[in-house]
Amino acid sequence: MAIFTSKLKMARRVMRAMSLLRQTRVSTARRMFSDAPPSRKRTEKFGPVTWTGLALAGVVSSGVVYYYYTEKDRLQTQSTSKVTSVGKPLLGGPWTLVDCDTRRAVTDASFRGKYALLYFGFTHCPDICPNELVRIGDVLDKLEAENCPEVVPLFVTVDPKRDTIAQMQIYKADFHPKFKMLTGTRDQIAEIAKAYRVYFSKADENDDDDDDYLVDHSIVMYLVGPDGEFLDFFTQAARVDDIAAKIKTYF
Repeated sequence: MAIFTSKLKMARRVMRAMSLLRQTRVSTARRMFSDAPPSRKRTEKFGPVTWTGLALAGVVSSGVVYYYYTEKDRLQTQSTSKVTSVGKPLLGGPWTLVDCDTRRAVTDASFRGKYALLYFGFTHCPDICPNELVRIGDVLDKLEAENCPEVVPLFVTVDPKRDTIAQMQIYKADFHPKFKMLTGTRDQIAEIAKAYRVYFSKADENDDDDDDYLVDHSIVMYLVGPDGEFLDFFTQAARVDDIAAKIKTYF
């Protein structure tokens, strides 16, 4: 940046010099075309040297200005590439849960070879989770309509106490038929939540009712590639069209 700043100062000095020389040129032209002949002293002062200097200054200033803008664009591009290449978050990792359809254990390796879209929630969620699952279904419909590679939607409960296999199967019926409903022990849920940095906590810790409570949790969709590696995430603010378009860039 110090080099860039010094070049900027140089360009500004040349600009000022050009402005002064333009004023000199105008003054000289007026004297040349006036009725009174110019004095020898003034003619010598503003003679060929002035015009040569003006031409030289024009060439130099043009080069400096061109270099200034070229260097500015290069530095901006370089800066942007550094920012965007800082990297995606280190999310994901091995996990083991239970598929509520087959009642068998599944792992992260069970979905290798396919794209997966993970969402963490709970079936007793009054509004946010249903809305997000509907949005995921809309994304899948858009991708399927364009014959894109299959994306498997995974719903991971953060409330394994109430979200039994039977409850998850009932809940699934209201959403896209391709949803895989996953549950597990508290430790298994904690493991995958930690891998994806998902926050969840019982909202009413002091509530005496053990079965009627809400769970605060992160509202994020996670895109995982066929190799099991995390690719991208989408927040509640992301539009369905934008999510689908972004996912297509990874195919």
